[in-house]
Amino acid sequence: MATLEQKRDYMRRIFRGLESYGEGTAAAQATQYRLTELYADVVVAARKNSSGVERPAIDLLVSLSGFSPETTLLAFELLQPTRLLVVSSENTRTKVDVIHEKLRDRLAFSQIQVVYCEPADPIGIYEIVRKAVGPRHLGGPALKAIIDITGGKKVMSAGAALAASQLDLKMCYIDSDYDPEMRQALPGTERLCILPNPTALFGDKEMESALAMFRSGAYSGATARFGQLSESMSEPARARFLGDLAAFYQAWCDLDANSVGQVASRVRERLSDPRSQVRPETKRRLTEQLDFVEALVTRDGSASLLNFFLLGEHYLRLDRYDFAALLFYRTIEKSFSERMRRQYQGFDLEHPDYTLLIGPDEDVNQLGRRFTDVAAKIFAVDRQAVLPWKVALVDAMILLHVIGDEMLSAAKITDLKGVGYVRNLVDARNRSVLAHGEESVNRQQCDDLRKRALLNLRAYWRLHEPAENVDDRIETLQFVSEA
Repeated sequence: MATLEQKRDYMRRIFRGLESYGEGTAAAQATQYRLTELYADVVVAARKNSSGVERPAIDLLVSLSGFSPETTLLAFELLQPTRLLVVSSENTRTKVDVIHEKLRDRLAFSQIQVVYCEPADPIGIYEIVRKAVGPRHLGGPALKAIIDITGGKKVMSAGAALAASQLDLKMCYIDSDYDPEMRQALPGTERLCILPNPTALFGDKEMESALAMFRSGAYSGATARFGQLSESMSEPARARFLGDLAAFYQAWCDLDANSVGQVASRVRERLSDPRSQVRPETKRRLTEQLDFVEALVTRDGSASLLNFFLLGEHYLRLDRYDFAALLFYRTIEKSFSERMRRQYQGFDLEHPDYTLLIGPDEDVNQLGRRFTDVAAKIFAVDRQAVLPWKVALVDAMILLHVIGDEMLSAAKITDLKGVGYVRNLVDARNRSVLAHGEESVNRQQCDDLRKRALLNLRAYWRLHEPAENVDDRIETLQFVSEA
């Protein structure tokens, strides 16, 4: 059996017209010999030459194909994608036939797509790639893809690089030694090269640093870092978007009603700019977050209640337990106050009108006595039979228990023992350095407060927002870490 070196020498003889292989010019015969007799040997050699290259697992290989189909075939052999998209021009149709012939037993007809384009139109190539790598169905994930820029004209490679940059895709090419006589790659010297997203090639470390701050929840620092980047980058749209998003989240965390609406408007404007490079699923989530904050700014009661829990979750993920505990406490408190306001004709905890809690034939003094009896058992002290001037969290819970409101049973506070348990639970927050004490809240105490806050939130939502699944809302409204 002839070696690769011997086959290579024979191909050279065909090219020189000293041997024949089929029909056509000597160069055409040499090419046919290469694709027929050398192909398997070249694949083996290319795999050996590429053994040190880390090859990503991909779904789709997008390959530019010109007059030499072999680079597309080698890229397929070395990357083993499940789908292949060949981008070619009209005058290379016969070369695409070679690709189909070689791969017909490797890929089904439905797994190979060929698109012909105008080589001098880089934007057209970008649109081809963008559509190919998008989600297969609405809301689904984008394909894991890589772009092979070896074949095709230089302007096609420029369009492919643009697509890789905008769509955050890796690129690859088949490198080789050059044979000056035959003016093509020297068979057996081919090797795979993987390139990251082109933006990373230009030292985009500052962007990654800013993104790390963003992911960690350091939104103020990330805002400043993205702002600096937007002043120095040739295409600053994404940095500006991320800077505005970080500022939006910072204002949201600060409960800054004055500025959050203004920043939200800027984020909404950035979302409509394709240069911001926001994934469709992320764009949908951010749009819902922006709508939610608009309701929050108008002091919508349900939005405010849900917001306390969302921010508690945020600070819990950052291991800031005192802040998280305070916000879970406010969730519990707000669930009771909103229930009383909506169920009892606008009952106000700051200025309570207790006649709103009793029937026409009842007496406020009777309500006071029942309240005091329960309070005495909860706090284990005797106290005067009087209703509070201002209603605090535990007071509100006792009142709801006394009047038999269904909010408590919905929140799994079914009896006096349950009321007492919640009262003891919220004491952990009251002893916090952010409340009335000198202690720090630990993880277990914070987790317990979170569980209670979530029970109250779900109960309130079932009673007053039955058309919505609050757990789905929580998932959608949590801050994104990858935008």
